[in-house]
Amino acid sequence: MLKKYLELYEYDRSKPLDAEVVKLEDRDKYTVYKVYYNGWKQRVPAILTIPKIGSKPFPCIVFLHGHGGRKEDVLALAEHTKNYGYVFFSIDAVYHGERRVEGKEIYSPDLEELKLNTRETVIDMRRGVDFLETRPEIDKNRIGYAGGSMGGIIGALFISVEPRIKAAVITVPGGKLSLMLEKSEHHTVPAIRKKIKELGLSWDEIQKKLDPIDPINFIHLFSPRPLQIHIGKYDKIVPAETGRLLAEKAGEPKEVYWYDAGHGLPLDIVLSRAMTFFKKYL
Repeated sequence: MLKKYLELYEYDRSKPLDAEVVKLEDRDKYTVYKVYYNGWKQRVPAILTIPKIGSKPFPCIVFLHGHGGRKEDVLALAEHTKNYGYVFFSIDAVYHGERRVEGKEIYSPDLEELKLNTRETVIDMRRGVDFLETRPEIDKNRIGYAGGSMGGIIGALFISVEPRIKAAVITVPGGKLSLMLEKSEHHTVPAIRKKIKELGLSWDEIQKKLDPIDPINFIHLFSPRPLQIHIGKYDKIVPAETGRLLAEKAGEPKEVYWYDAGHGLPLDIVLSRAMTFFKKYL
């Protein structure tokens, strides 16, 4: 069954990227670029930052924002870590940022659409790695991943199906999507629960439907690449139990940190641990 699921994330790598790269601004220790390239179904907008310090080729961190965020969120990360000499790359997920469509939601009550939105975001990120491999400034053997919340959930799936990611940090992620939908207090979930009730489906039936996009079924594939996970003990948005289940399914080597917090973790501590991790493994 896993083999069948993995086929959902394959794509035609020979399809031209037709990448456009435009310089947006110079900052003291890095330059910011806007990027567009051909994704799975449409043009994908992205942000790329290139360091002015250190020596080429640079290690790179792919970043995915949380729900309601956008690619520009990566700039705060680039600013906080500007002395490390990392390239950062981030896309707008489906129905986010420049891809926003009025009335459309990545976490659609239509479960088939939700699955398609997830697949498209993952494949678009894989196409992003294709783009990174064309850049002479980037060391294609040192590409990592970081993401939190939606970026932790979809990110856990992405890193599991993308072998070119060498190390990853995921914050407030979760697995077992049926449990997440049953327990989460995220504002998009009531509409999904309402739809599930109308369909008369059990949670077991929901899980079976969502298995092809559930990171809990894939995360073991990331091993033996190193993984760092950060979870809030009292998280009710991505319920802490779903984070624990995902962490348990992840193989070694892994570092799992628990915080006396909800969905909002102490970012200074998380960032310090993450950059120490990337310095070691990238």
